[in-house]
Amino acid sequence: MKPHFRFSLTFTPAAAVFAALLFVSAGAGAADKTVATYERFEAVFESATAYSNPVQEASLTAAFTSPRGEKFTVPGFWDGGKIWRARFLPTGPGKWKFETTCSDKANKGLHGQTGEFTATAARTNNPLALHGPIRVSNDGRYFEHADGTPFFWLGDTAWNGALLSTEPEWAQYIKERRRQKFTVVQFVTTQWRAAPEGDEYKQMAFTGSDKITINPAFFQRLDEKVDALNRAGLVAAPVLLWAIAGGGNPKINPGNSLPDDQAALR
Repeated sequence: MKPHFRFSLTFTPAAAVFAALLFVSAGAGAADKTVATYERFEAVFESATAYSNPVQEASLTAAFTSPRGEKFTVPGFWDGGKIWRARFLPTGPGKWKFETTCSDKANKGLHGQTGEFTATAARTNNPLALHGPIRVSNDGRYFEHADGTPFFWLGDTAWNGALLSTEPEWAQYIKERRRQKFTVVQFVTTQWRAAPEGDEYKQMAFTGSDKITINPAFFQRLDEKVDALNRAGLVAAPVLLWAIAGGGNPKINPGNSLPDDQAALR
């Protein structure tokens, strides 16, 4: 969503609604990089350049190649300081390879980085990792997992829950929604009219408007909330931007106030 596909999510583009970010990761520098199919591989890179506003001055993508030669390209994201990350869910077992592309080709820490990892068979009963991300069926009539297993979307609107809850509160919320058989949690990922002061620490997702500055700590905390959902087998469905002008200061709602290029960065 992060998607900032941090969600997926990172949190990231609208496709993040259907691509739960799962919870097993491996850094690019690890000697033995092994993850299970549909679990998260994470490559970590250190920029050779100290940008004053990284998301404005550089962009990163990573192209992944499957054992069968299929190509998948995903956006990377800045995660504070000189650290950048790229996340990917392998769709099948075997040896995968990747190569990065940075818009700043002189940045040897980000551009042209290569690596590989091995994906194994699924090793969990978690439905998201066992059956894969959620998508629309070919006939457009229902949701299904990547392996074709039907998925019933029963979503709860937590809205400000991920932003304003403490870790124990979020854990209790997840426990109750699992008991009630919910499968999806829908929530807001930035300041808006019902949370004008940002998250529980009164921090904003970004500052500025014409050229925004991202606050990585804000999204790192949301990352933890997303991971907690996914560990419980719940799909994270972030509202990335809310375009609404009514109620209070319209600049609080980035979907309404930011230029398109800056809204995309957020």
